[in-house]
Amino acid sequence: MANDRSTLLSSPLSMADFLARLAFFASAPFAIVLAAELFPVMGALVDVALALAVFLLGESPRRVAARFRPIEFLLREALAFESYYREQSPRRFAYYVAYPLLFPYWLYNREARREFWMFRGYTLGSFAVLLASLTWQYFSSWRPQLGFRDFLPAVLLSLAVETLLVLSLLMPIATTVVWYHGSFRRRRLLAILLVGALSTSYALSRVLRHRDPIVSYLTRERVRLRTAAARKSAHRALQNAVEVAWRDLVKVRGVQGDGKVEGKPLDDARAALESFYKHDEAFAFDLWASPRSHPRVLVLYAQSRRKRPPIWVALKDGGEVRKPDQLPKGAFLAMRAAADTTDAVGMVWDDQ
Repeated sequence: MANDRSTLLSSPLSMADFLARLAFFASAPFAIVLAAELFPVMGALVDVALALAVFLLGESPRRVAARFRPIEFLLREALAFESYYREQSPRRFAYYVAYPLLFPYWLYNREARREFWMFRGYTLGSFAVLLASLTWQYFSSWRPQLGFRDFLPAVLLSLAVETLLVLSLLMPIATTVVWYHGSFRRRRLLAILLVGALSTSYALSRVLRHRDPIVSYLTRERVRLRTAAARKSAHRALQNAVEVAWRDLVKVRGVQGDGKVEGKPLDDARAALESFYKHDEAFAFDLWASPRSHPRVLVLYAQSRRKRPPIWVALKDGGEVRKPDQLPKGAFLAMRAAADTTDAVGMVWDDQ
């Protein structure tokens, strides 16, 4: 690579490029952390980290790989990444930021096509990790109520999200590190890495401070599909869970200002739900009670998504409530996207 030592103060274009990369490194970790919480994208993150580590370590990984065939097999794609960028400098930053929108150009330009296939090579490695993870998830988290037809859309969505993550976020990050390292702009590299580390730490701290565990998109889809696939069993589990929580709640003087119930009632309700739902699916459910001082109504619900009705059961003075008009309006506000006409009986267990 060329040893281009233009300074920030003497080159407005260099300053603008550096500030754009700095802003990207400050904002991208939030999207990456969110994607990692909602979808299984760990394979892509590991692939990019490994490729950059091999690049920054220089010849050492290549010498180790030459001596040990298993290491060479594991590092093959990362070594291809290293070889490509040792020979070819990355393009301008704006090109990689807009990369997903330049799909026709990849087919037209020979060098762009070569770079795309190089990235596709180590993306396939992340796909292999992802598919192995999804296969394990299918047997551990989807079966027995849900079959492959239910599972296949989750696989396709996970692949699409991971591909978009690689092309829109990880590729600009990787090429920035390569460019600054190869052109000996070490101070700029340290600056953007520091900003990226601080931004990632802040994003992770926000996740850890969240009042409830973050439930992934696929987990919420499993809750919906599993409930629809076995409505009678779902109703029994939900009814038992809300009754367990009610016995705990009568021992408590009141609930939080927004009506949300936490602590032992919620923990016991989620534990009871595991008689039917998977462990991570139980965290999709919450409790809401009213009035706050001496609750008479208790609702166990999973929040609705994409204008779908929520899944809920409720008790009023210890007896089951099945009609929405018997619940306070605050119950539906807690369920967010629910409407007063939502019919729990028709949605969940009308086949009883």
